[in-house]
Amino acid sequence: MKRIARISLFSAIGVSVSQGAHAFGGSLFSAQMRTSQEIIAIVMEFFVKYSLNLLGSTIVLCAGWIVAKFIGAFVRGLLIRRHADVTITKFLVGILKALILTCALLVALGNFGITIFPFIAGLSVLGFGTSFALQGPLSNYAAGATLVFTKPFRVGDIVEVGEWVGEVEDMTLARTMIKTVDGTRVVIPNKKIIGEVLHNYSEFKKLDIKVGVSYGTDMDKAVALVKKIISDDRRVTQRPQPKVGISELGESGVVIYARIWCKQSDYWDLMFDVNKSIYDTFKKNSVTIPFPQRDVHLYNEKK
Repeated sequence: MKRIARISLFSAIGVSVSQGAHAFGGSLFSAQMRTSQEIIAIVMEFFVKYSLNLLGSTIVLCAGWIVAKFIGAFVRGLLIRRHADVTITKFLVGILKALILTCALLVALGNFGITIFPFIAGLSVLGFGTSFALQGPLSNYAAGATLVFTKPFRVGDIVEVGEWVGEVEDMTLARTMIKTVDGTRVVIPNKKIIGEVLHNYSEFKKLDIKVGVSYGTDMDKAVALVKKIISDDRRVTQRPQPKVGISELGESGVVIYARIWCKQSDYWDLMFDVNKSIYDTFKKNSVTIPFPQRDVHLYNEKK
């Protein structure tokens, strides 16, 4: 009898545990269902309440993007027809498009009743704090604005900045890209340009040629030969005109100096060809190119 009573007690406990588990699982499932229904209700209420505002804001942003693109293309074409500087054209078009998109964003936010003045105040405080951490990038932009309005050079000009010489390929508010004579592209921060000595060779690049001749040479003949070599080469521009003359009376010979101008793409080939032509012409006309010489005197000391 005691054994039967124990079995009945254990069975009752198992049934109670099972019923409690089912009840707990049911209550948990019910809580999840209620949470899901509340989330769905909130989402539906948002779309019902703000659907027109969301649609209107989307239309405003799309229209602002289209208008900014159209007006930017129109202003770019107008400035190009007026032969405006490429850098100034890019700067003005970029500022105009940014203003139009900013206005469209403000109108879109206004559809939701969002006041923008607290955001502007917060951004001003944030900008004041981060300006100290961004002195390098901000100084580049300030230098870029100075270059845009002072226009010491334009895209396509041949410039020399510090140790870099090349053609200006692109220019933004932050940096300037230069293509050197050997084809290397160098990106220079604009703050490195402001304050440096800047040489602008405009369309043409300067090329200097030096060659020495012995002291016994007919100098008029040698200078005339160099002038003829330069004048016969069509890659040498005549404006500014080439300059050829005697620049130095050296220890071993007389130095003939030629300053000519050419296009950036012809620089290296022209330098190689002119030097080769001078060597061949001097050899053909018996003009001696000297090499360094030293006179050594030996004295016999008498005992």
